[in-house]
Amino acid sequence: FQPWVINGVVEPPANPLTISQTCVRFNDIDNVGKTGRHFTMFEMIAHHAFNKKDSFIYFKDRTVELCHELFTKELGIDENEPTYIEEWWEGGGNSGPCFEAIVRGVELATLVFMMYEETAQGRKNLPMQVVDTGYGLERFAWVSQGVPNAYEAVFPQLGGKLKQMLRLDVDMHILKRYSALCSKADVHSQGAIRAVKEELSIELKMDFEHLSSLLRPFEQIYTILDHTRGLMFLLNDGVVPSNVKDGYFARLLARRAMRAMDLLELDASLSDVVGWQIEEYSNYFPELGKNRETILQLSRVEEAKFERAMEKGKAMVERIEKEGRLDLEAMIELYDSHGMDPETVSQCAKSPPVIPDNFYALVAQRHENPLDENKTTTREIPGGSTELLYYQDDTVQSFQAKVTAVLEEGVVLDKTAFYPEGGGQETDYGTINEFKVSFVEKAGTAVLHHITGEWKFSVGEVVTGIVDWERRKQLTRQHTATHIINAAARKVLGKHVMQTGAHKSEEIARLDITHYEGISHEDLRKIERIANDIVLENREISQSVLPRDEAEGKYGYTLYQGGAVPGRDIRVVNITDWDVEACGGTHLHNTGEVGFIKLLRAKRIQDGVVRLEFTSGSSAVSTVQELDRSVETMAKSLGSPKGDVPKALLSLLTEHEMIKEELKELKRGAINNAAKDLSNEGKTVSGINLI
Repeated sequence: FQPWVINGVVEPPANPLTISQTCVRFNDIDNVGKTGRHFTMFEMIAHHAFNKKDSFIYFKDRTVELCHELFTKELGIDENEPTYIEEWWEGGGNSGPCFEAIVRGVELATLVFMMYEETAQGRKNLPMQVVDTGYGLERFAWVSQGVPNAYEAVFPQLGGKLKQMLRLDVDMHILKRYSALCSKADVHSQGAIRAVKEELSIELKMDFEHLSSLLRPFEQIYTILDHTRGLMFLLNDGVVPSNVKDGYFARLLARRAMRAMDLLELDASLSDVVGWQIEEYSNYFPELGKNRETILQLSRVEEAKFERAMEKGKAMVERIEKEGRLDLEAMIELYDSHGMDPETVSQCAKSPPVIPDNFYALVAQRHENPLDENKTTTREIPGGSTELLYYQDDTVQSFQAKVTAVLEEGVVLDKTAFYPEGGGQETDYGTINEFKVSFVEKAGTAVLHHITGEWKFSVGEVVTGIVDWERRKQLTRQHTATHIINAAARKVLGKHVMQTGAHKSEEIARLDITHYEGISHEDLRKIERIANDIVLENREISQSVLPRDEAEGKYGYTLYQGGAVPGRDIRVVNITDWDVEACGGTHLHNTGEVGFIKLLRAKRIQDGVVRLEFTSGSSAVSTVQELDRSVETMAKSLGSPKGDVPKALLSLLTEHEMIKEELKELKRGAINNAAKDLSNEGKTVSGINLI
């Protein structure tokens, strides 16, 4: 609900609210498998209350009462066992006091009271006071079952399977004491974990190295169980493993899991274990079963990439060490680019580097908030709000409006039919009182029209605007074609396909999608064929404005192709039974108006992202005609019909290769003959032949 509910953009679905949500978190990744309680993927159950000035629900006292009643009356915990420790909480730019609810040394819940906004100017009161609780379902299972740790509670079947495959056996008391001491010490580093093991070795009167050797395979198994489960859910949600953004975290889980499997010499692949996880969870999450093949395919692709990266990485370690720069930055780069964890780097290096305790947390932190080089700040534009006529009637080509502000670049109007650049769609062109409009931008609720030439306008003046309609129609075709192609790509390549970016100009458009490999010519043709079938079917395209929560409830979060959009209400573009997206661009009324779609090429622009370049409408026709002219020119040069150009070209290339071989033979013969002639002309001096 941050920031939408707190900022008043949307209302919560209920108030008070009770929810359960699957979460992923990576700041504790170094502790996963070791402490007995840390997970990268977990189920968070919670109850919330949103208190406004005119509507108070409940706050601190009632929140603690509800938590205590759950523990004691519903779960049967002795009423003297829960301990509530007051702390301070910060997250998402907000803050407030909180209580950590502890039972038997395990933090079962955190009760947060969100009261403040953290700003550059200092701490400010929020417009509402929010109860934000979090109860760890996995930890509830652990405490209620009395097993040694949370992993044994959450993964009884699959954990047992892996232990049986490895023929592992250990005194459960050792695991139980290890987890208990970790909870008591509240460990957050490898050094702290080592200290716990030292304490346990003294308590058990056991050699430290022997104890560590007993615990190590269990730590690796728990890591595999947690990471493959988290990976399964990320892949199911359409995340494609890569070196950037969300894809990086999927890759981090996959490679840490594979590394643990290698250390254990487990006779199973990553996709095997992910497949077993799907079997365990598909009864509770049916979509996992439906997406099984896609999830497993992505897992297999990541396995192959990991093997190739490791081969290249070992040579890089040797080179980097020779250059004398095998430091933390180099190690993170080796892990990011080649999947080489610090332990592997140490094995390959002549002088093992120093490995920080929180290495993986540092790696994850680097990718949690990547620097956006393209990020720009929204400029302040005077003149008040501009009414957007193209949303009311998208056929308006000319209009009259009043000037509300005059700037150096141009004017702000009280209403406009000019579409400003946004959502990957280029700006409209046209004229205002016969002066050329070269660019249109929107900042907040105001629209600024950039005007070229020696113009002069005054505030309050009524002007006439005329939109370059041919340009608008072509940009609209390109935008609608983008939606059609996006859905076609998902149908051909898999449900993991999501839009990551797009740009629409008159001549050419591009769509960037998530995909784990390059797109073959055959698949490209399939996407083009399906997209044009949708065009020919002349499907209706509806455009409606819905409250955000209603739209999300009706269509799901795949609405947000390319990222979430701001606002209490969102504009939804629905191509009947084909594609539904939140979109602020201009669109046609039916798919037939696109005319024709021509996919030009597909290329990988970064790991896990493929760019489709295409054109539509009259531009597509011009492109095909130009291609036809090129083929016709080639046909004339080859002296063959257009339909036989490939055959004639292949024949020409074959003949060319034959001539090259003949020339090589002639050159060799000429060289041999020249050598013989020189040899015959030589003289013998003191028994030595001189040429």
